Amino acid sequence: AQDAPKRRPTVVCVYYPHWHSYDHGSAWKGEGWTEWEGVKAAVPRFPGHHQPLKPAWGCFDESDPTWSAREIDLAADHGIDVFLFDWYWYSGVRNMQEALEQGFLRAENRHRMKFALMWANHDRKDQFCPDFNKERNVWLPSRHSPRDLERVIEYCIEHYFHQPNHWRVDGRLFFSVYQATRFVEELGGPLQTRKLLEKIDRRLDRANLPPMHWNAMVSRAEDAAVVKEAGFRSTSKYNVLAHDKVRPDLTMSYEDVMEAHRRHWTKMSTAPLVNLPVVTVGWDATPRCRQDVPWPFPISPWANRHAYPYCHVVVGNTPDRFERLLR
Repeated sequence: AQDAPKRRPTVVCVYYPHWHSYDHGSAWKGEGWTEWEGVKAAVPRFPGHHQPLKPAWGCFDESDPTWSAREIDLAADHGIDVFLFDWYWYSGVRNMQEALEQGFLRAENRHRMKFALMWANHDRKDQFCPDFNKERNVWLPSRHSPRDLERVIEYCIEHYFHQPNHWRVDGRLFFSVYQATRFVEELGGPLQTRKLLEKIDRRLDRANLPPMHWNAMVSRAEDAAVVKEAGFRSTSKYNVLAHDKVRPDLTMSYEDVMEAHRRHWTKMSTAPLVNLPVVTVGWDATPRCRQDVPWPFPISPWANRHAYPYCHVVVGNTPDRFERLLR
């Protein structure tokens, strides 16, 4: 008998959709503002610092389906199967969804890739060149309730779940939650959350849709146990960094980041849910920092720590090391 063909893993890229103009961004930061402004203004902070970055396509508009089609081709041609879009919903207030709804879903080649949502259910704060000396301004607080979750699902049924290229895992609609333990706590705990998720599956069945595959972004095996009790089916993490290995000059070696991944994967292997391993490319938030704040960034006067975005930079994240970590 011939050997069974090897099954290639599904490769998912988390997509942060902040590269287009949107109404909230204009209201918060000025008419037409996008994150490209920080990219264009970035400066090298230390010898060998790989800034400013110069995108080969220039500062393109991801909400334009023509540009989105180029992204899809680039990703699909190089082995990426799914875009997991960061998705922002604040009690019915949405922002940054234009990249998905006006760009990706209207691209003529959208059939080449799957998509799904990662509900970025954190408070929306000003993290874009904020005043170093002041606590971050909260633009939109995040809160959860059973009624609001029902509205989320109704919106997703109408706009996303019936799409032919929505990603399914074992036949289920994949949906990730960034602050999963907060989600469960604010919905009344694991048992109450499980009842709500079961109710959602019944609603999906009435809409001729399969049930949900809820994915939780968590860091600890004990958190995985909580979300499993609540009805989640898998875990993952937004990124993995070596916070205990930050050097005095505020840099972090990618070799240490690689080892942090290995420790995290080992730890999560004892968790009661399957863990989808994230592979962090690097970390450099300096384009979100004001140029007049000196390097290495000092301790924040209001937080008594290095408060984001005035924090560490990963160095040594070469393609070779990234490949080793993938392998």
